[in-house]
Amino acid sequence: MTNFLYQLEIDFKRIILRNPAFFMFDLAMPLTFYLLFTKALPQYSNTMQWKVDYLVSMAIYGILLGSIMTVAHTLSSDIDRKFTLFIDLSPFPKLMYYIEMIIIFEVLNLLCLVGIGLAGILVNNLTLPTKVWILLLVLIPIMSLPLVLLGILISSFKDSNVINALANILVFPMAICSGLWWPLSVLPQWLQKIGKVTPTYYISNLSNNILHGNSINYNLVCCVSLSSRN
Repeated sequence: MTNFLYQLEIDFKRIILRNPAFFMFDLAMPLTFYLLFTKALPQYSNTMQWKVDYLVSMAIYGILLGSIMTVAHTLSSDIDRKFTLFIDLSPFPKLMYYIEMIIIFEVLNLLCLVGIGLAGILVNNLTLPTKVWILLLVLIPIMSLPLVLLGILISSFKDSNVINALANILVFPMAICSGLWWPLSVLPQWLQKIGKVTPTYYISNLSNNILHGNSINYNLVCCVSLSSRN
């Protein structure tokens, strides 16, 4: 356990603290969209509730970027730099390396959620009950686990061009058809059906239930998280 924690600390510094570009990409892009549509384009931000809903949507979008694009590129970079060869030759199990990556990127997802949440509080004066914030900070990262595993799966293709293509094919259509950029109801029916089977739709639906005080289906949370292991 001590060796695992030591290696986790090293990889955390290697991947996150020494690579601020991750924060610039995963946090800055959704944060820019959020501020743009809530400040620069006031016609889209008539109500405080809309600002809260859009904040969560952009937080999920940032998590989507980090979980698929950043995970895939990071693991691909480790392969290119022969870091995974070092893991293969060491007594450290390869499975523990992937567990580390999941933990590290779940922390990154949590930081993304906190960062955008702080922007909503400081810029738009959003106020939500403490219980709501806690539920969002706990359940959204748990529900994002399938996205992290999808990023790991994409990295197995090794070729950077293939990884870029697959990441882009998945991320942006998923963001659109699951209703993160604009309401799902404005999309064509056939696209809505696709959107409703995406992981980001379930995360968004869960978040809306929390925000609006609806009951939460914890069985669904468990099922989505457990299904990602199969």
